[in-house]
Amino acid sequence: MTNTTDTVQLWSVTKQYGSGTQTVTALDNVTTTFARGTFTAVMGPSGSGKSTLLHCAAGLDRVTDGKVIIDDTDLGNLDETALTLLRRDRVGFVFQSFNLVSALTAEQNVALPLRLAGRKPEQQDLVAALTEVGLGHRGPHRPSELSGGEQQRVAIARALITRPAVIFADEPTGALDTKTSRDVLALLRNVVDRHQQTVVMVTHDPAAAAYADRVLLLADGRIVDELRGRSSVETIAARMAALEAVAC
Repeated sequence: MTNTTDTVQLWSVTKQYGSGTQTVTALDNVTTTFARGTFTAVMGPSGSGKSTLLHCAAGLDRVTDGKVIIDDTDLGNLDETALTLLRRDRVGFVFQSFNLVSALTAEQNVALPLRLAGRKPEQQDLVAALTEVGLGHRGPHRPSELSGGEQQRVAIARALITRPAVIFADEPTGALDTKTSRDVLALLRNVVDRHQQTVVMVTHDPAAAAYADRVLLLADGRIVDELRGRSSVETIAARMAALEAVAC
């Protein structure tokens, strides 16, 4: 069943919340894979299950049924401690709200995953990570001294520092203006192309999804459509509009 070219695999994944008559099915028998060196955008109307898919694929939520595999490791076989270690070492996260520690400098924020893992960060690695995102000169600055785009770049450097198998990005440009959003998306595109990084991004924005190699469209907890290859903003917007019309 496993495929070594696939960084993340979901097999017949169902996620339910509540019980009895109050049961809500957020994901309904979803099967998909995310290959190494690819950039996938996950889209869908509000309540379609896209954030749940990201949380289950990243091991943040346990699935009700089915199987999630990251880097050939079946998450269902891991206890909470092992799952935490896998997320720390093999998964990077980028969120809409940046989630930087305000009391730490940019460099210290990037170093945080390594310190939490009990590893001593090498200065040259921290500088290289910040340089990769265009902030090699901003290491000593705290988040309050950085623009929103710069803070998101620091968050991406932090996600990359452990050389994870996959980066999950949840609306990474949601709090940014148009130009800054383009810069951040180009940066994510670059880490896919240059470093064969796997990126899975939840977004509602067709312009953001146009940076991806593939767009998964969800509705009612199921994958209902898929665009392969770089798609235009217009094509993605039209597919989303059709889905939202059905959802209404």
